[in-house]
Amino acid sequence: MKFTPENKIIKTMFRSYPMMSIPNFQREYSWDKYYYNTFFMDILEGIKQEDKKLINTDYFIGTMVFSGSEKKDESIEVIDGQQRLTVITILLSVLTNKFKNIKEEDLAEATFEYIKTKDDYGRPIPKLKSITSYPYFEAYVQSIEKMDVEPATEEEINIKQTYNYFESELEEMKLKRKYDFNENTPYKDLLIAIRDQILQMNVISILTEEKDSAYEIFEILNAKGKNLASIDLIKNTIYSKFHADDNAKDKIIENKWEGIKTTLRSRNPNIGFATFYRHYWISKYQKTTNSKLYDSFKKHIKSNKKSYEEFVEDLSTIAETYMKLVSPNIDDYNNRKEYNWLVQSLKAIEKTFGVTQARIALLALFELKSNDKISSKAFKDAVNYIENFIFAYTGVLKNQANIYESRFSKLAIKLRESKNKSDTNNILKKYLYQEFEDRYPQKEEFLSGFVRLRFSKQESPTNTITKYVLNKISSKLNNSEVYSIDSSIEHIINEDISNDNTLFIGNLICLEVDLNNEASDLAYEEKLEVYKKSKYDQVLNFCNKYPNFNENDIEERSKILGEYYYDNILNESN
Repeated sequence: MKFTPENKIIKTMFRSYPMMSIPNFQREYSWDKYYYNTFFMDILEGIKQEDKKLINTDYFIGTMVFSGSEKKDESIEVIDGQQRLTVITILLSVLTNKFKNIKEEDLAEATFEYIKTKDDYGRPIPKLKSITSYPYFEAYVQSIEKMDVEPATEEEINIKQTYNYFESELEEMKLKRKYDFNENTPYKDLLIAIRDQILQMNVISILTEEKDSAYEIFEILNAKGKNLASIDLIKNTIYSKFHADDNAKDKIIENKWEGIKTTLRSRNPNIGFATFYRHYWISKYQKTTNSKLYDSFKKHIKSNKKSYEEFVEDLSTIAETYMKLVSPNIDDYNNRKEYNWLVQSLKAIEKTFGVTQARIALLALFELKSNDKISSKAFKDAVNYIENFIFAYTGVLKNQANIYESRFSKLAIKLRESKNKSDTNNILKKYLYQEFEDRYPQKEEFLSGFVRLRFSKQESPTNTITKYVLNKISSKLNNSEVYSIDSSIEHIINEDISNDNTLFIGNLICLEVDLNNEASDLAYEEKLEVYKKSKYDQVLNFCNKYPNFNENDIEERSKILGEYYYDNILNESN
């Protein structure tokens, strides 16, 4: 392993390396406020005030790893250090702008030379080339005349937020008062001191012409202390294998990796790679902590090109499925009518209950479905059971979702061992239905939570779950496996925020939107005539049962609805 470690200051490093290029397979700029605020505070704390003078002190910013050569006009690749280099460039850009604002054009130009310089032909060269954020980074940060562009990706949003933070913190009076600088200190001197403190920061720069050596050094520096996210270590380990040969496979893998990121951004909400990867891994290989994902990867995935190619290909395939779980859409299925129930179920799990851990088990179920290792009935029963369990355990009993991850992981890993439909049924019986039985609520326990469900037009925290329940009951009574999307919640006795009874589920019913508007604040006798126009069996049954309805009926009806739900919906797949 040949490499040259050197103690440099940022100023020297920026001048000696003609261009520092961040490859597109590197992680994107992802620093949040905690990190760039800490960085800024460290800079300011390094500036001492003595006898009205500002004095810069030594500060060590860590180690950075590069691949390439210092030969003139040759760019070098940033293997480790892209987050720090990005935030330094952003801060220098803000300082450039501040110098311009106070008419210090020479200082602005001198500072900007560390952001963008020119070659022998007068062509502009960015000192830091970021491929993933191009052209936004160049337009918003690396331009002395700022371009009015809106961020389009999560990385670009992070860049803008960082820029805006520095822009705000470097306002003259805020800088002096918040950070206890002498108010008589000239603003120009203060900006110069901050700039120089950045440029004088010490860094251990490790440069090697051998890419495989660079990645090996990177792994040694980051794997032990876990300073880097596991997914970034994994990505760099994979690319080191291909970059060593510098062949066409390199580009294929890069494109595939970028394609995964594009897939994860393709729907609302966008999903971070780390979130997806964790669910993927513990669904397929091993339940482990975030900090040990990298170690688990090295244990399970053979260190060769073929294994890495297959691994990335699998990630790509599963990412498509994953987004179908995160953001369900009926257009994902050829036979739309057949899968309406599935889309509604997935939306309930994701949006109504917010139990993201369910994705772990669902990924395995979807894979079995695509491989014809599970019958349509068994698939449907399993998804319904997961939905019902989550509703009962989390939505009604209000328990924390901390049991889900380990149990769903065990279920998913076992399901992937299935060789046929018979195996799948046995695994589901043991690792889903029997495994979750101990946490499945008894009827009385369920009813005690159910009757407390409420709905108010003036408050929202529990509204989505209550509406979900009423829709499920309505669709069941209508002999439909999906509920109507054009229904709304009607308060039988008009809502009174000061009277809790009017908010509980026994006082609620699903009604067509137009009929709900018609009923509005009418007296019960008048509402009843409106209700009779409904096409919903639940409403018509209610009209027959309750020619009169008062507060005393609310509690009784709450229990009736709860018993019906428990017997006919909750336990239909149990």
